[in-house]
Amino acid sequence: MGIPWERTLWFNDLIEGIEGPRQGGARIVIDAQNSATGVGKTSLAIALAKKISNFFGYELEFEDLTLSGAHYLRRWRDHPGSEQPSVIVLDELGGAGAGQARRAMSTQNVQLGQAWQLMRKKRIVTIVTLPHWRSADKSMRQMSDFRLWCLAKPIGFFKPYKVGSDFNSGEVKTRGYTDVSRIGFPNMGKYGDPHYEYISDKKDALLESQYFDADKLEDPEELEQQRDPEEIEREVHIDIAQRLREEGKTLKEVGSAVGYSDSWVAKYTDPPG
Repeated sequence: MGIPWERTLWFNDLIEGIEGPRQGGARIVIDAQNSATGVGKTSLAIALAKKISNFFGYELEFEDLTLSGAHYLRRWRDHPGSEQPSVIVLDELGGAGAGQARRAMSTQNVQLGQAWQLMRKKRIVTIVTLPHWRSADKSMRQMSDFRLWCLAKPIGFFKPYKVGSDFNSGEVKTRGYTDVSRIGFPNMGKYGDPHYEYISDKKDALLESQYFDADKLEDPEELEQQRDPEEIEREVHIDIAQRLREEGKTLKEVGSAVGYSDSWVAKYTDPPG
């Protein structure tokens, strides 16, 4: 499989961002050359999720693997705080409809972006797969940390890219690594990996459904327990507002950023310090 991941500049950058001075999470997008199917995007996602989980002593659960944006948001809220890095895999992002560009104004897509903004607080490593990088909404691409590009030939290899933005225009930029031309990854399906089989079963159920919408395939009992989306969105806005206040923003500045009045900010947040 070539050079071990731990010896690549890309993996070192990933780990440094999580356990280094930034003490944050990470947002990783996996796509494919020519939007090709069958090149191992899910295998790479599962292999990487397990590698990171083992590295940080996190027990990867089946519930950490999903096709549903709604399930991702619920799982994100349940994960540990800043004391423990953790991992969530959101597979088939474009196919499940969670973050497609054409749904950029949907409540769920907004919530996904807001959750990513708070990733520093939660230290969650989110791994998403989709056919092509541009299938995701631009704001989600801007907040990504890494893009892993699966090669169509030979299958089982990817090229890592660091994601950033242009200083003047703010346009999304991807920068490749010079230490390796490509990195190999295992075929998780071939080895009968239980986490891979779990998410594969989810995809089979999605294909056989009448909706082709992963959010509608949730367990009925779980759906009954779902909270009001407006309540969830309000809590996310409160978290963002609190962070902005801690950064020294005024009540008016914070209110403008989250779309509420300065009196709302004063009511639901605490002064810095």
